[in-house]
This record gives sequence, structure tokens and C-alpha cells, in this order.
Amino acid sequence: MTFNPVPKPKHSRRVPTQKKRNEFNKKTRSKIMEQENNRCQMCGSRATQIHHVYPRGRGGRGVYTNGMAICNGCHVIIHKDNNIMNHWQNIYEDAYGTDYYKDEWDD
Repeated sequence: MTFNPVPKPKHSRRVPTQKKRNEFNKKTRSKIMEQENNRCQMCGSRATQIHHVYPRGRGGRGVYTNGMAICNGCHVIIHKDNNIMNHWQNIYEDAYGTDYYKDEWDD
């Protein structure tokens, strides 16, 4: 008895995987960091990370309007305090609209 695996399709996906859609690509990361002068949006120190304002686990995508330049310390604080997370979500919603965290494939 031989094993005959199903060949992989030769076409590309119409919609990227959710994992790909949730990640900030290099161009988007650079644009966010450049926009904020490589400074943390909370404390003003050197930004080292990009934070998903609307979390990936809730459907936040890796799009420019959902990214926030931030330092490690402030990143930890945001994830520990929902009031601070909600504060930044309100700021981004006011700035970019209610769908600020969505990409072109979301409804």
C-alpha cells in the first residue's frame, strides 16, 4: 500500500490567512514608527514595539490605523489595564472611524 498525498493547489489564496492579516508588515511598522518619530505615544521615550490598539484576539488587524508606537514598559501597562486600552481605542476610533482596526477583507 502506497501513500499518495493530495498535491497542493497551484493557485494563490484570494484572502490571506488570518495570521498574515493580523501581523504588521515591515512597511506598516516603518510608517507607524516614522509617524511617531520613534517615540512611545504614552510616555515619549524611545518606542521599541508596535501595539495593536484593537487586540488581535478580538479581530484587530495589522493595519496602519490599528498600530501604536510604544515602549515595552507602556505596552505591559496597556495590557494590564483595560481602562487605558479603552482610552486608546476611543482615540483611534475618533481619529480613523469605527472600522479603524479592520482590513480590506473584513465586512
